[in-house]
Amino acid sequence: MDVSPVIKRQFEGGWLRDAPFDLFFIFGVLALALTSGLVVAHKPDLFPIVIFLDLWFLGYHHVISTFTKLAATVEDRKENKFLIYYLPLIVFAAVLAVGLTIGVWLIVTIYIFWQWYHYTRQSYGISAYYRRKAVHQVPENQFLSQAIIWSIPIWGILHRCQQGWTHFLGLEIWLPPVPYEAVYLASFVSCALFMCWAVSRIAAWVSGTLPVAQTLFQLSHFVAFYVGYIYISDISIGWLTINIWHNAQYILFVWLYNSNKYRKEPLPSFNLISWASQKGYTKLIAYFGTCLLVTTVFYGAIQLTYDTIFVNQPATIAMLYVLTFQAVNFHHYIVDSMIWKSRIKKNQQVMNIEPSQTANG
Repeated sequence: MDVSPVIKRQFEGGWLRDAPFDLFFIFGVLALALTSGLVVAHKPDLFPIVIFLDLWFLGYHHVISTFTKLAATVEDRKENKFLIYYLPLIVFAAVLAVGLTIGVWLIVTIYIFWQWYHYTRQSYGISAYYRRKAVHQVPENQFLSQAIIWSIPIWGILHRCQQGWTHFLGLEIWLPPVPYEAVYLASFVSCALFMCWAVSRIAAWVSGTLPVAQTLFQLSHFVAFYVGYIYISDISIGWLTINIWHNAQYILFVWLYNSNKYRKEPLPSFNLISWASQKGYTKLIAYFGTCLLVTTVFYGAIQLTYDTIFVNQPATIAMLYVLTFQAVNFHHYIVDSMIWKSRIKKNQQVMNIEPSQTANG
């Protein structure tokens, strides 16, 4: 029996863009994150260099790239007026109030758990896009499908709490005490769910109905969270690993969205984001260069402002840096939870999801 047609059919469709892009999106990003984290775990003295590169080229950039969806056109800015102009002020005021009254430790603690939720939710959301794009659907219960995605992250965050960390990136935090038995139970449940997932995917492969792209993406999700939250023992180095994975993944996804959007509906008048989102390496470099330039100006302006106002007050400046950057992060988390859902009709249209593909979530 010639199995090549079956294998070929398995790899047809289901990609967000095409096989080369998606394989880089899934495994290239994962390789970058794992290599960075494992190298730093082996040589911790490299941590300052790697985190600087991560924050400046990926972290800050990935937050700013959100605004290419929120504010690229006049219509976007009108539609998202509250999210662009008012929500940042509300979030900053709330973060500043909590930080100055209760303490910076609470803001950093909230960040630990919120970014964990945000990263997991992003994985679930991208997996949903892959599910909607898939030619074949694995007959999984919806609750079980969600449980599989969340199981390793839950195991990971319980593990971090059980370790009893009191500081993260040199900043004070509070993690609730978790008994070892709870972590052991979470690991057992997670492994059992993973085995169920693996068996169902193998069965789908054998029957010729495996959604390859979604399966590969979910596998990368399992590996990234296991390494970032469980395998690497240090909380800060583990966070660096998962942060690189999340940031690079997000930047590529936003670029893909913009590329699809403006390829279908190029703006009649000149718009930098629209132009830079078209095909061609020059335009690709221009797109990322523009985002990086905006990032540099925005965060450079914050640094210059604080350094000018609070001269010779390094403790105050450090505190304001933490509170400001966390306010930016929190705003980003709120906005992302609202604008990227795969069930939003506009997102389905941009990402080439047909109405018949939306029945499963």
